Amino acid sequence: MFRIRAYLTNTCLACFDLAVIACCYVAVVWVELSPAQNSSFRDLSARAHLIGLAFVWSIWIALSIYFGLYKSRRLDSPFADLGTLIKTGLASWVILGSLAHQVPSLSTTTFFLIRFVMVNFAALAIARSLLRLALRELRRHGHDVKQIVLVSSPELGQRLTAKIEQRAHYGYRILKEFLYVAKKDDAGRLLAEFRSCFQLSHVDDVIVGLPAHANDLAAEVVAECENQGINVRIVPDLLPIIQTDTQVYDLDGIPLVNVRLYPAEYFAYAICKRVFDIAFSLSVLILLSPVFLLIALLIRITSPGPLFFTQERVGLNGRKFKMLKFRTMRQNPALNPDSHWTVPNDPHVTRFGRWLRRSNLDELPQFINVLKGDMSVVGPRPERPFFLERFRQEIPEYMARHYVKSGITGWAQVNGWRGDTAIAERVAHDLYYVQNWGMKLDVKILVLTLMRTFFHGNAY
Repeated sequence: MFRIRAYLTNTCLACFDLAVIACCYVAVVWVELSPAQNSSFRDLSARAHLIGLAFVWSIWIALSIYFGLYKSRRLDSPFADLGTLIKTGLASWVILGSLAHQVPSLSTTTFFLIRFVMVNFAALAIARSLLRLALRELRRHGHDVKQIVLVSSPELGQRLTAKIEQRAHYGYRILKEFLYVAKKDDAGRLLAEFRSCFQLSHVDDVIVGLPAHANDLAAEVVAECENQGINVRIVPDLLPIIQTDTQVYDLDGIPLVNVRLYPAEYFAYAICKRVFDIAFSLSVLILLSPVFLLIALLIRITSPGPLFFTQERVGLNGRKFKMLKFRTMRQNPALNPDSHWTVPNDPHVTRFGRWLRRSNLDELPQFINVLKGDMSVVGPRPERPFFLERFRQEIPEYMARHYVKSGITGWAQVNGWRGDTAIAERVAHDLYYVQNWGMKLDVKILVLTLMRTFFHGNAY
């Protein structure tokens, strides 16, 4: 049954593509036939154009099937086809260009093929995206819905149900749940009830998410589904390890599952965030250069010693770097800056240094670290190696905050967790940032930084 449904769906989608291609072909031919073009197209018969269109259709369908353009993308973004369309379009351009001399309608003018391929790609990209957006809305309102059955542990069943309910545009409706609890006779009872479900209702898909010790039961469930001709999806038993959203990659047919999301691997993080960091840091360093000079002068006047204070910190993926700050403490050979924890009314802090710390202006040189790539404008605050070794032993998942670049300001800081505050709460906010990173969140943190963190009470 599901094979017939998939065949019909793909046939309709292929017909949709062919109709768009035909419209693009006719539109480009119409332009070529205009008097302004003075084209030799007028000498071609309608039959020649039909042969050319049929040739284009056959090449496109073959390449679309080869590149997987007609695979199910129910769970993907509405724009998931764009990458495949680019590959298909480029390959078709190369093949049509090499064989165009065999088809008169494709080789009559120099730029006909280039125009057609460009127009065709743009039209298909827009049409397919709009089609998928329309299908999403239809599914959200209860059309083109798949009836599914869940067979899982209670914990995983709860997560699956929540995800399906949150994403109604996927078009899944849970018909029944079979929750497996490890009891002596539970497997036999569950299997009997599962078999009876097919006699009472129409089922499109079955999602199996059973624990590893119930693999025998999972095999029987899969066998029963295949006996009924029903799609089966397997959720690996990774719940104790993976607690959040993640990514799945394909290694030549072998699924690789990330334990958690790693934002540093995203294109938006690697490129867009870096471009933003450079532009923002340069703007701050240029616009606030008079403030830099004034602070430097006052540091020189109020206490002897160097202008900047450099300290080793730990950043992205545990890499160490030298972080810059304006010096706010008196020079003291007996003081170890790598292990000293600043407290309220710390005697080592100068009067002007205390004001710099409370206003956060001592952090301004870190924009140089951002330009160098050691840090980002927004991210978890970097820690010293001495305290990092202690915190990683005391606080679960502490090192997960290093999956992104350290920042000048962060989600923990704008929520009041800075200075001498609870480390566990700081880490919890940092992990929230890692799991929910986006440029919108970065902008929100920057706005909140301007509103909340100047002259903060926990900065000593």
